[in-house]
Amino acid sequence: MGLIRLIIFALVIWMFWRLIRNYRANLDSKQRSGEKKKLPNGNMVACGYCKVHVPENTAIAHDDQWFCSESHRAKFIAEKH
Repeated sequence: MGLIRLIIFALVIWMFWRLIRNYRANLDSKQRSGEKKKLPNGNMVACGYCKVHVPENTAIAHDDQWFCSESHRAKFIAEKH
């Protein structure tokens, strides 16, 4: 009877250890996925043509306007004149 109790006790401890290990692994993976979703540093500016917001360090400036691409800058200038 003592051997069966020992086996059951070992099984309960093993299951508890696996549960804790899986819980910690799940928390670690959620933290890593949250880090991937961070926005780029810097200000966001709106494109003067399509109004889409882009990071300032990738935007194209013309006068006091920002543009998401060179083609939108060209279209904005063509419509303006």
